[in-house]
Amino acid sequence: MKYVVFDFNGTILDDVDVCLRALNQCIEHFGIKRNPLDRDEYLHVFDFPVKSYYEKVGFDWKGYSFEEVSAYWFDLYCSLKDEYKVHDGVIEILKKNREKGYQNIILSASSLNEMKKQLRDLKIEEYFDEVLGIDNIYAASKIDIGLEWMKDKNPLECILIGDSLHDMEVARKMNIDCILVAKGHQAKDVLQNKYDKVVDDIRQVEL
Repeated sequence: MKYVVFDFNGTILDDVDVCLRALNQCIEHFGIKRNPLDRDEYLHVFDFPVKSYYEKVGFDWKGYSFEEVSAYWFDLYCSLKDEYKVHDGVIEILKKNREKGYQNIILSASSLNEMKKQLRDLKIEEYFDEVLGIDNIYAASKIDIGLEWMKDKNPLECILIGDSLHDMEVARKMNIDCILVAKGHQAKDVLQNKYDKVVDDIRQVEL
């Protein structure tokens, strides 16, 4: 093992409740005719690409655009930055990886600039050798970024740790192994329905 690739939101960052609050405020702001989502419903409906996930909860893009909703959600999310934190056990595994000589890499569909700011605010920037993200706020696929990063890497020396089925898909495209931690944005049963390498806590990950 040489590279441990982490998803960010939901894997490193415990921000499910913040994302849910922002989503429900978007539902109210844009006049979506439905009840607010509770946490369990959110964990079962969340998916990639983000646009289709919005459509699942009732956004029909009539009178507003995906870009407008994304920008409004992003502003809300940033305003709630004091309410998210690093998942328990994450710093522990990052330190162990460093001790073993592994490189810690972040690969995310998050805004690169915002993610770097979050890492500084959370005082964990020092644990990562590379941070790979997207240069806009619309959460497009991170597959292309992962494939570009893999060009000079041996797949047998890499593993991806994530919290969603999209992370599994990204890992398969990169031709690397993947472990999903059921503490993020998708429910454990959703993950286990399509993948068998699922743990309850990041401290259960064995490299």
